Amino acid sequence: MLLKFWYIVKLVWIERMAYRMNFLLEVVSGIVSSLIVVFLWLAIYRSAGRELIGGYTVAEMVTYLLGGGLINTFILSTAENPETSQSIQDGTLSGLLIQPLSPYAVWFARDFGNKAFFLVLGLASYVIVVFFFRDYLVLSSGSRYRLVFLISILAAAVLQFLLFEALSLLSFWVENTYGIRFTLRVIMEVVGGAIIPLSFFPSSLQTVFSFLPFPYVVYLPMRIFLGKIGPDQIVAEFVKEAGWIAALALLNLYIWKKGIRQYLAMGD
Repeated sequence: MLLKFWYIVKLVWIERMAYRMNFLLEVVSGIVSSLIVVFLWLAIYRSAGRELIGGYTVAEMVTYLLGGGLINTFILSTAENPETSQSIQDGTLSGLLIQPLSPYAVWFARDFGNKAFFLVLGLASYVIVVFFFRDYLVLSSGSRYRLVFLISILAAAVLQFLLFEALSLLSFWVENTYGIRFTLRVIMEVVGGAIIPLSFFPSSLQTVFSFLPFPYVVYLPMRIFLGKIGPDQIVAEFVKEAGWIAALALLNLYIWKKGIRQYLAMGD
């Protein structure tokens, strides 16, 4: 099982590396976008004449933006799960159904491969960015926090996959789910804290956001990394995130069982 999973991930990397110009453009765009956002916030801090804005110092904000940008590249850039909906729409799901691996395992492996590829891509592009802003960076508060930070990213990746997989499975009934998935991606970038920390929003909105799964994607991992959340709070947040993952897994299973009963693919 693990060997098959590894082969699928390897295949995804080979497919990605076949388009070298796209690879280069992804690196350049990652560098440019990160520089623009960081320089913008540095200007905001200078114009405000304050060391602390929204509970973040200049160094913490730069670290949050760079770390959040890397997570955004790692998770949200592959967030739309187009392969699932495409397989249902063009009938290639039929071939997946007779393979030794379940379609879900194949889609998850390919999604994991894409995420790992974009993570390496993000790390490569951020070497230059980090060099420019090395004096502003804040290191994580101890090795335990770094480990918990990595766990939170892995949990966020699973949560993201289940969210968009549920939308992709709607292709059993909807002709095109791209618009729905793209809209959710934009919402996730804002409500997930990929653009700015959620502490900058009004308290009423923060309360609403706390009942949604999106803050676990970027906001929670970066709060853990910066040490802005205590151990008891981390445990509570992980419990809530686990609840969301379980609920979304059940939702995916329900949609899959309902959809596969009426799936029909025509061939020559």
